[in-house]
Amino acid sequence: MFLEIIVLPREDDRSPKRRTDKASKAPSAPKAPQPQVTRGRAELAQQWREEGKAFHGAVLEFIKAQHLLGAVKWMSEPGLLPQVTLVASDRVLEKLQSEPRFAAGRSLSMNLQT
Repeated sequence: MFLEIIVLPREDDRSPKRRTDKASKAPSAPKAPQPQVTRGRAELAQQWREEGKAFHGAVLEFIKAQHLLGAVKWMSEPGLLPQVTLVASDRVLEKLQSEPRFAAGRSLSMNLQT
């Protein structure tokens, strides 16, 4: 049986960004205001595409390394979000859930009667 699986990067509560936020809450001397750097939409979209492509590549490499490619029926293309949608077997879902880099789950299937 094939399932629709959604894979996202796993959020880690101990990420370096959060550690520096907690450390920066300590009292310190006032700093001079930093000039803001503005980036255009095209530049941001390009950065997001690169992140989406890198995450897609990481998921694909994991599936290949685990020899699960034959259990994947369909895989989405890279996009602006670090998210991959798969149509695959239960075994693929179990392996993705056990990998600490990924948060994977089944998508909600809805059968609507008209």
